[in-house]
Amino acid sequence: MRIGIDARSLHHEGVGRYIREIIKHLSGIDHKNEYIVYFSSQEFITKDLLESSNFHGVFLPVTIYDLHKQPYLWYRIHRDRLDVFHATDHWLVPFFAPCPLVITVHDTLVKTERKSLPYKVQVYGAVITRIALAMSDKILTISDFTKKEIFDLYPRAERKISVIYHGVGPEFRPVPETSRVRCKYRLTKKYFLYVGSLKSHKNIPRLIEAFSRLPSMLREETDLVIAARLEPRFSETERLPARLGIEESVKFTGYVPNTDLPELYNGAIALIIPSFTEWFGLPVIEAMSCGTPVIASKGGALPEVGGEAALYFDPESTNDLKSTIERVLIDNDLRKRLSNMGLKRSKDFSWNTTARRTLEIYEEVCKQ
Repeated sequence: MRIGIDARSLHHEGVGRYIREIIKHLSGIDHKNEYIVYFSSQEFITKDLLESSNFHGVFLPVTIYDLHKQPYLWYRIHRDRLDVFHATDHWLVPFFAPCPLVITVHDTLVKTERKSLPYKVQVYGAVITRIALAMSDKILTISDFTKKEIFDLYPRAERKISVIYHGVGPEFRPVPETSRVRCKYRLTKKYFLYVGSLKSHKNIPRLIEAFSRLPSMLREETDLVIAARLEPRFSETERLPARLGIEESVKFTGYVPNTDLPELYNGAIALIIPSFTEWFGLPVIEAMSCGTPVIASKGGALPEVGGEAALYFDPESTNDLKSTIERVLIDNDLRKRLSNMGLKRSKDFSWNTTARRTLEIYEEVCKQ
């Protein structure tokens, strides 16, 4: 088979991690098929990602809103004689692909959280999502929760959906804490950790408010570390700790590279994911794989991914979140139990398994 993989969303944090891991692990298990990997710029065609001789990088100058370049995209897939094309981000999909089309749907944000999106993004997302689901031969999604949401929104897509979970890499493991990451991010106290973005559905203002309600004795010896890319549109969230009088206790790190994440997880009292909705929640299994206790909301796929190895709270209740944080902070036995259960739970997730199941889908649609 000649398999095309769309890596044009490689620069996005969540989807980019998925693309990188899929390519990396497919190249480790499949030396028989030929892969053409399409990148949005020459600088992304890196040797570390395309080490195997059967993987070839191609620059594809068609960006997310370039609908007028759809004929060129069709032509390029046709010229490369692909047997399967995998659109790893359903916002970037070829119309009327000249070969079987596999798409990965990572979320239904454009429907469930559309009020938080600019109008142009709302319109484009609604249109392109419907087209992607209609044109695809197979739909990969990342949780049963996401599968149900797709089915509720687009019932005719159900027969084409397969759930393939994300994995966790071997770099996420228990390691002795060093001073490197603490010095880099100026962390001097024990800390709770959030990893993700500051988008509205992530519910970060409620996390900050819940932290501010902790008894002063506990809060004074503990920080809240928010590892998220900082952008002007989230300035209100950044100013909230000062308004609540806890600016010294809330640390915004900005973007954290993957090389720092394992140590940041390992040093935390617990990871907190307060989202109203998550379609998977990759930081949950990464933290668990490091032996870090996880506090998560009951939103979306988080209970599906965390299973019984996390402590859950109502994302609509600041007091419930505050009580859960306090409970984990003062109960050593609970933290130890969550750590052990998380380590065991994380073994159910593997990027190697993700890659193998994805390859099976390529083979299936090619036969059809």
